[in-house]
Amino acid sequence: MHTVYLSVLPIHPTSLLNSIQQHSDCQLFSGEGFLNPYRELTNHTDYLPVHLLLLSPTRSVSGSFSQCSEMMNRTIETNVTRSDRFVSGWAGIIDYPSTPESEPECRFHFYPYSILIDPTKDYCLIQAYSPVNPDQLLALIPDITPENKPRLRQWQAYWQQDQYTQAFQSVHNYLLDGDCYQVNLTMPFICNDDLRHCNPTPLLSTFNAPFSFYMKDADRTVFSVTPERFLSINTGRIETRPIKGTAPRSEDPVADRKNSEDLLSSEKNRAENLMIVDLLRNDLSRSAEPDSVRVEKLFDLESHANVHHLVSTISAQMKAGLTPSDIVRSAFPGGSITGAPKKRAMEIIDELEAEPRGPYCGSAGFFDEGGYTDFNILIRTITATEEKAVCWGGGGIVIDSTAPEEYQEIFNKVQKILDTPL
Repeated sequence: MHTVYLSVLPIHPTSLLNSIQQHSDCQLFSGEGFLNPYRELTNHTDYLPVHLLLLSPTRSVSGSFSQCSEMMNRTIETNVTRSDRFVSGWAGIIDYPSTPESEPECRFHFYPYSILIDPTKDYCLIQAYSPVNPDQLLALIPDITPENKPRLRQWQAYWQQDQYTQAFQSVHNYLLDGDCYQVNLTMPFICNDDLRHCNPTPLLSTFNAPFSFYMKDADRTVFSVTPERFLSINTGRIETRPIKGTAPRSEDPVADRKNSEDLLSSEKNRAENLMIVDLLRNDLSRSAEPDSVRVEKLFDLESHANVHHLVSTISAQMKAGLTPSDIVRSAFPGGSITGAPKKRAMEIIDELEAEPRGPYCGSAGFFDEGGYTDFNILIRTITATEEKAVCWGGGGIVIDSTAPEEYQEIFNKVQKILDTPL
């Protein structure tokens, strides 16, 4: 393992979190999925309230994934036994491909250190592979914290139900013709406010999603409260955790429990999940040692702030001679947000959806210098530019899906996000 240097950053976690939106090229990773490797370091055994903040990158790359990978691989260990969490390295976003044939576009920054923010403490913790002077970091943090006044925003669905139904019917016809078994059809919600400079913590704290993410660049800001892991690599073990199958939460405990039980027993939702599990087993097999692909868990119930989900876990052993970026690229984009077969599903998505997805349904994550890798799938995500903010919602359509149910499921997934003040 690399030697990790830890030092105290004498600033209150709340002060640091409240000033995040003042930094450019910063990223924040939150949730028990991304932050589980830090349990021992923070002494949290149950709920994990910590965040990982990345500030002041020393290098940046953007462009096609192959171009970015070539530069990033110069500083990433191919032997992934040398790190067990993110300390320093490359972090950023891989956008969903703009066309089925095109390479995905990426934005990555290199961060020589990371800051662990634990709101239960009165200080933050710096971690790096070489000594860091905390005073130099303090100089980068604004003395004046902006007064955050989150407010409700006005969002407009791009498609009304009749327009969605028309696109749904086109998908259904492709399913009947045998082009696909499942297609993930999505639609955007538009807000005409400039949300680039909003603080992400109200949204992140409302959902406590396991793979939450925030990234502010010069021209766009991405807020995500996704519950889904795309792919992680730890000591040679690859893991992916696709989500397929959704039911709404209810404030009534009896109704909420019934919703979760109905989801667990739903043949339709289990069939959707199994289709994507099979697709991802095939995706991982291209990067795995022979006979190492395993379905670790099938149809697990996970309950989040707004919905219940069915989640499965597939693992494999990394094939010798590959880099972490090779494995990410081979499986990208995630099967749960495309459909099966993947290539044909992506062609149908490109034909029918209202506009390119951008970061939505892409992935955000990091490559540690020592090889540790973790990426989410950017669902439940807002992309903010100067002109507008866009939040997408969607779901997998199979042969026995109905347009009214699928349209309502979109709102089940995103309404709580749209109702959260920013």
